[in-house]
Order: sequence, then C-alpha cells, then structure tokens
Amino acid sequence: MTGVSAATMLTCYYKRAGHSAPAEVVDEFRAQLHRRASGRVLFIGAHHMADLPAPDHLEHLALVASSPEIRGARLLHQAEVVDTGLEELPFPQHSFDLVACLFALCSAPDPVRALQEISRVLRQYGHLMFLEHTKAPGVLGEAQDQVQEMLRGSRRCRPNFEVLTHLQRAGLFIHRVDWSWPPTHVRAPLIQGFAAHPDPYYVRELSWLRGS
Repeated sequence: MTGVSAATMLTCYYKRAGHSAPAEVVDEFRAQLHRRASGRVLFIGAHHMADLPAPDHLEHLALVASSPEIRGARLLHQAEVVDTGLEELPFPQHSFDLVACLFALCSAPDPVRALQEISRVLRQYGHLMFLEHTKAPGVLGEAQDQVQEMLRGSRRCRPNFEVLTHLQRAGLFIHRVDWSWPPTHVRAPLIQGFAAHPDPYYVRELSWLRGS
C-alpha cells in the first residue's frame, strides 16, 4: 500500500466529534452489506473491521477512503486498500457489482464529482448502497445551509449535501431510502438506501413515450 494522501482520509463530523450514528442504523447497513456483497465490491468509507462484508461470495473488495484501523489491519486476500480520492477513481467503467458508501460523501472535497465517478464504475445491473448525512427538508434545511456557510473552510464535512438530488443527477435511480433523525447536536438527518442505473428497457420506453 502506498502512502495515504489527505484526499483519502475522509472523516465525517460524527467521527471527528466523537459521536456515533445510532447503532441500529449502522447495524442495518452492515446487515444489508453482508447479505448483498458478492462479486466485485467497492467500499468507500469503511471505518471499523466490523463494517467489512463477509468474504464468502467476494471476488474482489476494493477499499477507498478507509480509516487507519482498516488500513493497518491484516485483510483477506480478496481485499485491497486503494489510495485515491473519490473524484478520480482508478477503476475501469462498470467495474463493480456493488458499491457501498458509508459517511463519505459529506466529507469528499467534491461530492458531486464523486457520485459521477461512482455511477461510472458501477455495473449496469449493480447496486449502490449508502448511509449518509443529508440536507433536511424545510426550515431545518435552511438552517443547515446557514450554519454551513458560517463554517465554510473550517471543516470538510457537509451535513447539508443533498444526496438524493445528486444521485439522480449522476444518472442513478433510487430504489429505496429510509430517513432517520439521530438525537444529537449535529442536527442532520441520515438517509440509508439503494440506487442503481435505470433499466435500459425502461429508458427506451420512456424515450418512446416522449417521442425522442
């Protein structure tokens, strides 16, 4: 493994402030990952060894933006720690059957570009699973914007990043999303869900209906 650059050391505000997301939310993410991880998997933001999927059906596990605990551990032979930023993932197009993203977009220098790269490396019938902060609706979301503007440049974490909007702009279709509101001072809702490329048949039918 090469030296880890600053771009790969993504730490969201929860982790830096010594807080944790609700255990039941993280446990659900881990359970879903263990059930779904097979083939080639890209995991962005793994923080603890318990986050990693079981090796039973893995062909390859690429770990990006992982914690020092992960980078310093003895990993399974299928696993590889990759030293890279999210904005230029060093993988060919359509490389992964599953991409898992855990509290990484809020800390990426350019989360919009990061989602575009995730979309690029995800296979046509692959899935993205995510657990992230996001901007709240209504007045609370406006307050998040104001706080983030006041704190501009003081920390990387952006708890007001509109994850669902930018997933769609990256060309991904959201299959499921669950919201939770942790009782902490961070005041940013968490969203957990799945996204994928739209089915080519659906895209063709939609184009036909639109007359394009």
